[in-house]
Amino acid sequence: MTFSNSTTDGGRRRTGSEHSSKAAAAMTAAVTGAVLMLGGIECLKAQDFIDDQARIVRGYAIAPVGLNLSGKDPVKVGLGSYFVNTIGDCNGCHSSGTPASLFLYPYATGGNPYFNQPTKIDPTVYLNGGAQFYTVGTPTGPLGYAGPVIVSRNLTPNSAGLAEGGRTLAQFMQIMRTGIDLDQIHPTCSPEQLDTINSPGSMTLAELQAAVNDCIPTGVFPGSTFDNEPDGNLLQIMPWSAFASLTDYDLDAIYQYLSAIPCIDNTLPLAPAGAPGELLNNCGSGGPVPAAQPGDKVNSLLKLGASGRRR
Repeated sequence: MTFSNSTTDGGRRRTGSEHSSKAAAAMTAAVTGAVLMLGGIECLKAQDFIDDQARIVRGYAIAPVGLNLSGKDPVKVGLGSYFVNTIGDCNGCHSSGTPASLFLYPYATGGNPYFNQPTKIDPTVYLNGGAQFYTVGTPTGPLGYAGPVIVSRNLTPNSAGLAEGGRTLAQFMQIMRTGIDLDQIHPTCSPEQLDTINSPGSMTLAELQAAVNDCIPTGVFPGSTFDNEPDGNLLQIMPWSAFASLTDYDLDAIYQYLSAIPCIDNTLPLAPAGAPGELLNNCGSGGPVPAAQPGDKVNSLLKLGASGRRR
């Protein structure tokens, strides 16, 4: 028996069975679309894992130093190496350069690619910090004080094996997500500090910088309409805003890699005159932990897919 209603379509009466057929067809199409979409997502996840396998293997191949894998996820360490040593180019900014190159290049002798030589990183200055950039403040007062020269930080672990000289994973993620400078080594100048900058007396520029605690002056650049307002609570020059969109998994991988590299205590080089303590790191009296190689542990994890898929 067919249930009829009074709905018409161009003079043609439609029945409940026709409604049911169309609803069923629509439901089938929706379910089919959902299945295909989910299947596509699973395919993307599978491809993502395959891509991660290649990145992990490449990460170990290009790591320029021995790695301490004790207590760490070796899959994440390999992936972190890929990020740090390729697309991140962290050593490009976070190395002092070698004494042999007058602190210009981070490469071993005979390994400078800009000299058309096969690339070889010098492990003694790998991610040790110390690259000098420039001031970011507004030139202020009779001495034209514009704040301290920004110097890249040491990213190697401390004596406890915590990356970036002793940061926890939570702190590292906070830094990368927000750019906060937990060291607070170049605060924005206070009104009192600005008074000192504008009336330095007989102080030299270096003495003035020390007197105002390496603060960053802000305001309109002389001779322009540009209002320069760098926030001294945030890392300057470091492109943290570009890394902020990485997933937690990727940031964890970077952190684990930075925790696995050897500690460098910054006896070389000394901080530039007047610079705050960006370069300080404590490797302890025992020296770095002997390096380990990934070997079969990483290979078995890659085959099983354990921990390798990004979230």
